[in-house]
Amino acid sequence: MPTASRHAEVWGSPIQHSLSPVLHRAAYDSLGVDWSYNRREVGEQDFSAVWALEGPLLSGLSVTMPLKERLVDVIPDRDSVVNSLGVANTAYRTSDGWAVTNTDPWGVVGALDEEGVHPKQVLILGAGATARAVGYGVSLLGVSRVELLVRNRERAHTTEAILGELGVEVTVLTDPNSVDLRSDLVVSTLPGGVDSQLSLPPALIHTAALFDVSYSPWPSSVAQLWAEGASPVISGVSLLLHQALRQIRYFLHASGEEALDREATVLAAMKNAVGYQSGPSRQLHMGE
Repeated sequence: MPTASRHAEVWGSPIQHSLSPVLHRAAYDSLGVDWSYNRREVGEQDFSAVWALEGPLLSGLSVTMPLKERLVDVIPDRDSVVNSLGVANTAYRTSDGWAVTNTDPWGVVGALDEEGVHPKQVLILGAGATARAVGYGVSLLGVSRVELLVRNRERAHTTEAILGELGVEVTVLTDPNSVDLRSDLVVSTLPGGVDSQLSLPPALIHTAALFDVSYSPWPSSVAQLWAEGASPVISGVSLLLHQALRQIRYFLHASGEEALDREATVLAAMKNAVGYQSGPSRQLHMGE
C-alpha cells in the first residue's frame, strides 16, 4: 500500500542557500515514500501569520534562523532538549497534534563521530543559540569543559548558564590569547560570511581540529586559518546532514530514537545529493 502523500518545508530568512530541500528529497526518494519538501522565505514578524495559514497543510516543518525561538512560542509541546536550549528547529506531527524538538545537538554528535573526532575539551567561538546546541552536543559525548570565546561577555551569560545546567564547566573569554591550548576541538558558530578577524594562537590551529558549523560561503574565514595546518577541518554540511537525518526520523516516526529503514543507505544518498565526501581532510576544499 503506497504511503499517503505528505508535505514538509523549511522556513527562514534568508532561505535560498538552504541545502535542506536537497537533503530531504534525496532521503525520501531513497526510502520510497511519497513526501515532498520545499523552502519558504519567512521572516520573524511574519511567522505567526504564515504558520496559521500554512501549518495545517504540513506534515513536518524545519526552521532555521531567525525562527528557532518563534517556533517554541507557537507550539507548547516540547521535549527536554528544547526546554534546556530555549530554541527548536523541528516541528512534527504526533497523535495529539504538533510537537517541537531540536535536532542540532545530534547533528553535532553525528558529524564528529563520523569524522572520528572525539574531543575532551572544546573551544566554541560565539555564544548564541548555535553555540548552545554545540555545547549540548559535545556534552552528550562526555565533554565536561568548554571555553566560549566572545566579543561581548554579557551576551554569553545565557549560554554559560544553560551549559552549566548540563554539567559543563564553562569559561567565558574575550581575549584569543587567553584560550587554553589543551582544547582539542575548536567549533566556530560564527556566520560563514562574517570576517572573524580572529588571531587564535598558531599552536592551537596546528593541534586542534576545527568544526565550522557554517557552509556558505565555504571555506569561511575561520576555516581558512586552518588551511596551512594538518589538523582536521569539518564543514557545517556534516552537521546539516546528521541533524536532517534525525529530523526525518521525527517526521516519519514521531521519534528521534527509531532509525529509518536502511538508514546507512539513506545517509549515503543524502551525501551524494550535495557532493559530500566523508573525511576531515577533504572538507576544507569543498565547494572550490
